[in-house]
Amino acid sequence: MSSVVEVRLVPMNKKEFEATRAAGIKRYAEENVKVGYWSQAEALLRSEVTHAKLLPDGLRTEGHHFYKAVDAETEKCVGHLWLKVEPGEDRKGFIYDVFIDEGERGKGYGRAMMLSLEAKAMRMKIDSLALHVFAYNDVARHLYESLGYEVKSLNMMKEL
Repeated sequence: MSSVVEVRLVPMNKKEFEATRAAGIKRYAEENVKVGYWSQAEALLRSEVTHAKLLPDGLRTEGHHFYKAVDAETEKCVGHLWLKVEPGEDRKGFIYDVFIDEGERGKGYGRAMMLSLEAKAMRMKIDSLALHVFAYNDVARHLYESLGYEVKSLNMMKEL
């Protein structure tokens, strides 16, 4: 593998979307439990409800785009990405999910996927991209900061 990898973002089909959605619901529940926002007992249901509200029409929900990340050289799928484009004059994009498959992490795919998304966003005339990252995820935070993303707000919590 070359030192710099490239990925293509390819729209997901319905089967890929359903599998990604199911895994994403589980992962989002686990992350909210890990940071103390939700209890284990309620997490899966809360995640399912959140996803249902965000995606009332599933893959066809207006403004939402789901891509699989494909290594440009090997054609192997290495992860996926979920982008929402807000309607209106100021076209803002929000990245709901960036995921690199376990066995592909640490190889530069996260950076390649984000750069590919930025190029696609510019072609889509999107003015800005935003995202949420859990504070414990140092690897992701470092990646986003190295790409020029800035913290715009912080949620803070104290356990009592």
